[in-house]
Amino acid sequence: MLRKIVFVALGLVALTAPPAFAERGGTRSDGITRTGDVLQLAIPFSALGYSAFTDDWPGVEQLGYAAGSTLALTYILKYTIREERPYQNEDTTGHTFPSGHTSLAFAGAGYWQQRYGWRVGAPMYAAATFVGYSRNHARMHTWVDISTGAAIGVGFNLLFTSQYDNENTQIHIAPTDGGAMLGLNAKF
Repeated sequence: MLRKIVFVALGLVALTAPPAFAERGGTRSDGITRTGDVLQLAIPFSALGYSAFTDDWPGVEQLGYAAGSTLALTYILKYTIREERPYQNEDTTGHTFPSGHTSLAFAGAGYWQQRYGWRVGAPMYAAATFVGYSRNHARMHTWVDISTGAAIGVGFNLLFTSQYDNENTQIHIAPTDGGAMLGLNAKF
């Protein structure tokens, strides 16, 4: 039980620490930008929560490796390459390559797809793509920054994440009025 708590705690720290230090601001701050900011965390946190809820502790561990490696490489590249923001002003100084928002979102989406399949992975990839779009829309990143972040997030999941094999759990996506619903069916 203690091991499970430690994995969840480490996962939470790995997923929240870099965004907490991320720069705020940009040349645009609107609903698209704020939605991207929320989704960058919602995608991996939903994966962490689902895996913990279903007692998929090997999955929690795999997510920790994939997300941790993604964030480590992203920030090593940011501070090694030192590329400036595309639309530089007093609110947007800093390192831009690759996009941290996008790499984290795609780390979560890649985990969902690799671990639980395309039925849930495809909508998560769509949400992660929106995060990338929001970073360009906010004028914080170029498409090269965004696509590199996406490749890093997906790549580490190809390396660390395996398919979940449990017939007692089903995930489904259904359209709703004004959005979509992520459903979970689990047999105990």
